Amino acid sequence: MDELLLRKAQRGDPEAFEQLIGPLEQLIWRICWHYTGNRESAEDCGQETMLRIWRSLDSYRNDCALESWVYRIAANCCMDYLRKKKRDKSVSVEPLREQGFDPADSNPGTEEQVVAADERQRLREAITQLPEDQREALILTQLEKVPYEEAANRLGVSEGTVKSRVNRAKARLKEILSEERELSPPGNVQRNERRSRS
Repeated sequence: MDELLLRKAQRGDPEAFEQLIGPLEQLIWRICWHYTGNRESAEDCGQETMLRIWRSLDSYRNDCALESWVYRIAANCCMDYLRKKKRDKSVSVEPLREQGFDPADSNPGTEEQVVAADERQRLREAITQLPEDQREALILTQLEKVPYEEAANRLGVSEGTVKSRVNRAKARLKEILSEERELSPPGNVQRNERRSRS
């Protein structure tokens, strides 16, 4: 990393900041998407992440890779967002949409598409229920496709610890999803769809 560029950005130079952080914007967006599973929420978290980076860049001491530092800020921002979302149980249509409610649509799609979308939503929700250390390891290695060794460096733990967290996360996801299936009677998707149209 260019030390001079970093120093300029830390002193508040917006052009230096753009050159330094610009290449990491896609990474920030992907992290926010993996955590929130929603485009609008990911964009909000991405913007908040950029603001936090701007405000706290002078605290970056180059004791880890800039990418790792940025990842931690983005992950924390998303965790704060998800906690706040749990507290703010709104009854507007948008949060209901995020939970799977789909108002009447003139072109609802095939049953397979509805079921596939429902499964993806269930998986995203299940990921948010994982302990933070497991969630981070899973998102980094399985969704971001970061090699285990690099993930270990970013998280400040051993490679074996990352692998163990990923294995525990996968096992927990299976438990969560099978518990949900047991609680959800067959044909629930179609029933919910009919109810939303009445």
